[in-house]
Amino acid sequence: MKRVVTVACLAWLTGVVEPSAFAAPITIGLFAPSAPFPSTAARVELVSRLGASLGTAMKVPVSGRVYARAADFATAVKKGEVTLALVDPAYLAGAGTSPMVIAASLYADGKTASAWQFVARGGAKIADFKGTHVLVPSLGGREGDFVQNVLLDGGAGRDFFAKIEAAPDTASALAALGLGKADAAIVPVVGALPQGTLAVPAVPALPTLPNPVLVVYGTLRADELGAVRDVAKGFQGDATIAGFRAPDADTNDDAVRDLARRFSAAIKLGPFVVPVVRLDVGDLVSGRTFGIERTPATTFAIIPPPR
Repeated sequence: MKRVVTVACLAWLTGVVEPSAFAAPITIGLFAPSAPFPSTAARVELVSRLGASLGTAMKVPVSGRVYARAADFATAVKKGEVTLALVDPAYLAGAGTSPMVIAASLYADGKTASAWQFVARGGAKIADFKGTHVLVPSLGGREGDFVQNVLLDGGAGRDFFAKIEAAPDTASALAALGLGKADAAIVPVVGALPQGTLAVPAVPALPTLPNPVLVVYGTLRADELGAVRDVAKGFQGDATIAGFRAPDADTNDDAVRDLARRFSAAIKLGPFVVPVVRLDVGDLVSGRTFGIERTPATTFAIIPPPR
């Protein structure tokens, strides 16, 4: 059964607001498992408030939908049911899609990116967790590539962990770890950790990745895009996503494409040296004597047989 929460944002009040050039209804989708929302209700509240702000500014009907599964979100996008979306860049990279990024989300720390951490019960280093069961927020099927190639940069072998499993979201991954249903969880560095767990040091440290980004899937005119950017810029969020900022080098379309390239295992070659060969004819003939051996002329003469 599809787990899709639909929120109607009543921004179109017939007879109260004048008609607008922005006539087409807008649907905002939310699929951001890594974002540390405490519950589904918090996700619904966030997308509802964003939709209401957008509907008021653009004077169009706006609806918001929260997607719990990557497959449901991908299907909605394919059917053209999503105009805008707040989505994890890692999901976009893993899915091989790169829609236009129009805003980067800010967490409570005021940053548009978050470091990731390896959380477990005990353990001095990640190497102590060989053969264990690890959870990571859902990416739609490419969680193994994400952990091995993006987070660990190929530092652990394909069979290092016994199992890499997708959790519905960051909160679910940490909750499962707290209940002993997994040995470790890899999540963004946000919020409090379950009792009895700690962040295990990683060498090298796990990377910093972009927070969820606001992207465009539908077709919007330049003036419509401008209106969306204005709404995002002035949006006051909640305790999880405080607001939005214009994308920069770390959160734009190129950043998503760069992240996509990191999903493939890097081919690492050992160091090698190619000697520079320079041959000097003088060095080749130095100290040597050359001559042409003389051959008697009779060798080349034809002598007729005796009669």
